[in-house]
Amino acid sequence: MRMARHDSVRSSRFQHGFTLLEAIVAMTLFALAAFSLYAWLNANLHTLARVEAGRDTLAVQHSALELVRTINPMREPEGRREVGPLVVAWQAHPLLPPTDGKTALGALSLFEVGLYQVDVAVWSDGRALPGFAIRQVGWRQVRTIDRD
Repeated sequence: MRMARHDSVRSSRFQHGFTLLEAIVAMTLFALAAFSLYAWLNANLHTLARVEAGRDTLAVQHSALELVRTINPMREPEGRREVGPLVVAWQAHPLLPPTDGKTALGALSLFEVGLYQVDVAVWSDGRALPGFAIRQVGWRQVRTIDRD
């Protein structure tokens, strides 16, 4: 009976709380989980920054597109416009030779029209942004209305 009591005293003495090794293992597991979460958060922040930069670039390119849509490439085959921090330069090349325009009824119109490839370069705050190209119609008046 004495032996049984001695074993129970010894086993209860070893079961008090965490050992140092268990604490180190727990802290290591916590640190690994924290580092993984930090790396995931960091990757998400980098992705968010790239998305925001892309969104800003796209907004500037839309503004440049609206500005280029107002030009007549037959009259201004190349040019440059500045609107605030936005600078837009273009160069137009004819894709088809100019032809006489037609009305909806098939009669000759007052205009000669041509299809142009317009290459556009964009800068915002002195920083070059990706350019783009569009196809746009150019025109010039070549006839007048005969009033008899």
